[in-house]
Amino acid sequence: MTSLKSNIVKRIERLPKPTNVAGAMQPLFEAVSNAIHSTQFKFDDAVTEKGKITVTVSIDRKKGDPWAAVEDNGVGLDARNFEAFTTTDTDNKITIGGKGVGRLLWLDCFENVEVNSVFRENGRLSRRTFSFVLSQEDQIKDLEVVNAPEATETMFHVKFQGLRDNGYRAKFPGRDSYVFQHFTSHFLPTFIGGRSPKITVICGDESREYPEAMASIVHRRTSEIPILTEEYGELKLTLLECDKVASSDLKGTHFVHFIAHDRTVQSQCVDGKLGLKYFGGDDNRVFHAILTGKYLDENVNQERTAFMFEDAVLDRIINVLWPHVETFLAEPLAKLSGAQRAKIDAITESYPSVAYGSTDELQAKLPAGELNEDAIYAHLSRERFRRDQRQGEKIRGVLHRLRGGVAKVEDFYKAIEEARDAIEDAEQKSLAEYVVRRKVVLDFIEVLLEKVRDDTRDSSYQREDILHSMICPVRINTLEGDGRKVEPVASHDLWIIDERLTFAQYFSSDTEFSVLTKGVQSDERPDILIFDHVHGLMQTDDPSKVLLFELKRPGRTSYDDNENPQMQIERYVKQLLAGGRIDAKGRPIKLGSDTVIYCYIVADIVGKLDEWTYSWQRTADGRGRILQPRFGFNGIIELIGWDDLLADAKARNRAFFEYAGISGKSFFSDRTLDEVA
Repeated sequence: MTSLKSNIVKRIERLPKPTNVAGAMQPLFEAVSNAIHSTQFKFDDAVTEKGKITVTVSIDRKKGDPWAAVEDNGVGLDARNFEAFTTTDTDNKITIGGKGVGRLLWLDCFENVEVNSVFRENGRLSRRTFSFVLSQEDQIKDLEVVNAPEATETMFHVKFQGLRDNGYRAKFPGRDSYVFQHFTSHFLPTFIGGRSPKITVICGDESREYPEAMASIVHRRTSEIPILTEEYGELKLTLLECDKVASSDLKGTHFVHFIAHDRTVQSQCVDGKLGLKYFGGDDNRVFHAILTGKYLDENVNQERTAFMFEDAVLDRIINVLWPHVETFLAEPLAKLSGAQRAKIDAITESYPSVAYGSTDELQAKLPAGELNEDAIYAHLSRERFRRDQRQGEKIRGVLHRLRGGVAKVEDFYKAIEEARDAIEDAEQKSLAEYVVRRKVVLDFIEVLLEKVRDDTRDSSYQREDILHSMICPVRINTLEGDGRKVEPVASHDLWIIDERLTFAQYFSSDTEFSVLTKGVQSDERPDILIFDHVHGLMQTDDPSKVLLFELKRPGRTSYDDNENPQMQIERYVKQLLAGGRIDAKGRPIKLGSDTVIYCYIVADIVGKLDEWTYSWQRTADGRGRILQPRFGFNGIIELIGWDDLLADAKARNRAFFEYAGISGKSFFSDRTLDEVA
């Protein structure tokens, strides 16, 4: 018969390598776990009094010659345990989660492993010593088994030296504090579980006694809380209020520790869900939770470094236990509630469509400590969608019963009436949201105008670009290969100029798009390509009405003779009427002699522009100027000052703002110009 051979070297090479400090300390943790199990097996219920473990770690920041040792007074490496030691994937400790691979991690991490153990056999004490090495054969070197008359009790001692440069050297801690922190975190469930031996950890000049050392860290804890779940079976939860030092070396503040077979497998940060930083009278407390259960034990990998289910399961489990967390942290979360209410009020002020109830109702739908605005809006939007779905299902249900003759007509009309009220409320909130957006746009443009005029530095070009990008329905798209192309956009804010432009779509420019694109791809500033060009829009495909507009940079006072905006517009109108021009979609532009053309020029009416348009007719308020050509085309040219444009837009929308209950105060009044521009 021929058997398969095991390649122990290749297997160890394929073991997952550490990506963080906790992973690099896992081989040492495995040795400590073995020591804990050995003392528990020997002393059983008396382990807290009689079990003793000493862990010694020698490190420095340069990691020149680090070493570690673990010694316990457990049963030692007797014949049964030695047989298990020399067998990979043994089931010797399967009932307590042993996978039989912990010592393989020793070989993966350390170059030298020395074992010295005293065990009892046939009523007498014997000593077993050997070197444990990484090789394809004969991993047990220099094995000796002798009588140990000098020994007084069984024990096991293992010393590790020489970190391998395969990820372990880089990630192994170089500071004493890291060793204590991760040791505390990893064995936290053991220390609070009531069956821990006395463990002395020595690192450098400092030593700590566990589990006694936990008393100075854990200030409040619950007894183990059983949680019955349909999907994950029975879970057991312990909640802790700790000194902030418990999280000092972890990436976060508050954690739920997922435990499998007395090992910390995953420490899940819940900072975002809680919304807390530190809490307590001196703001020096953090939250930790210990979670165990058969489901976790059965779904951990053989190295006990990760679970075999997707990370999303961790989040779902946390949601199951979260009500217990909220009860445990009721006091600090109550203080946080006020901050959350302020966030809700700010969001619903800007987005009324998600304000489907009072602040209390809205807050009841949110996680207790959620302060992330994106997350709050997502929760409220999702609940709004669900409410609408439930209302629709209610109507369909009544209608179905009505058709079957099992529902009263009155019930149907009542459902319809409730739906009508809900729809009207939703429509009003959506309209309010649109009105709020208009208010924000006007406030923002007011700030930008002032900044563009006042700032003549190169950095002002960025603000000009923001200004025209908000008003002008043209964007500059980045193409593959770092090229750029000028294209029309579907939405814009040209309602600021005239409400007739609200739903008008861009169709052309007095400069071909190919020319604009070439200019963008050159060293010219993109904002130059928007200002000082005539842009055309149409409300429908019907060419009976065309709207043209031209923007001049705010604050501009000097122009060349060929930059007269009247002449620019008239030249372009002539080109449009003559035919042969191509629109933004590549189609020929066809306008008739009866086409009415409305033209808008937006500029500061100062300097040469004031001289050119001095004889134009004044608008009714005396601020703008109008020219109605007598020949050439049907239409009108209107010159609007930037300040007048903004004032008129505010006046037109004031009734909407007042109806929506929006304050006249600018949305940016409490910010500096630099912050918003």
